[in-house]
This record gives sequence, C-alpha cells and structure tokens, in this order.
Amino acid sequence: HSFFLNSIKQLKQFYLKMPIVIPKGSIIASFIYEKSTNLEGYKEMDDMTIKEVSKNSGYIGHEVFSKDERYIFISYWEDLESIQKWKNNKLHIEAKKMGNTWYKSYKLQISELQNNYNLD
Repeated sequence: HSFFLNSIKQLKQFYLKMPIVIPKGSIIASFIYEKSTNLEGYKEMDDMTIKEVSKNSGYIGHEVFSKDERYIFISYWEDLESIQKWKNNKLHIEAKKMGNTWYKSYKLQISELQNNYNLD
C-alpha cells in the first residue's frame, strides 16, 4: 500500500474524476510511469487531454496515484471500442508523440474488471 497516496494534500495535486460505480465488465487502462526532467509543455498538454478525454463517449472516469517519482493513471472505459476511439483522437496522438521526452519510463496495461468491491 505504500505506493499509493498517503495524504489528501498529495491527492489534490492531480485531477481526480473517480466514478461512483464502475460496472463489472468495464475496461481498465493503467498507465504506469516516471516523468523525465524535460517537462516543457507537459502541464498544458495534460490539462488539455484531461478535458478532451472527458468528452469521449465510453469514458467513465479516472484516478491518479503517486509515490515519490512513480505514478499510476487508471482510466475506466465502457468497452474496448471507446479506448480505440481515444487512441485515435488527434490531441491524444499529439500528446503521445512527446512520450519519449516527458517520460523516463512507462507502460500501459489494459484489463477487464471482473469484480468491484468497495468500502466507502
């Protein structure tokens, strides 16, 4: 659990659009990354892509967690077709071109939600 956010202060540094209920069968895209030292234009593009993805049909929401220099951006989708539409979005394509500049390392994992247990 030490990888996840430990305080509300850290959480407020990120955009958080956490859906109340994530339906069983939803698709989860986990983007796990470390930022590089060259972040010129990163914040602006991040702001724009968050606004843009929110307009995408099939997008349910996202969460971001961090520990030191490591981050996990988890987005929730209705189906694989919705992720494919986002993958082909012009702004998203432009952002991905900067991946080798803005990230020291990253990986993307796609999975399907089998169960969803909550304690609120």
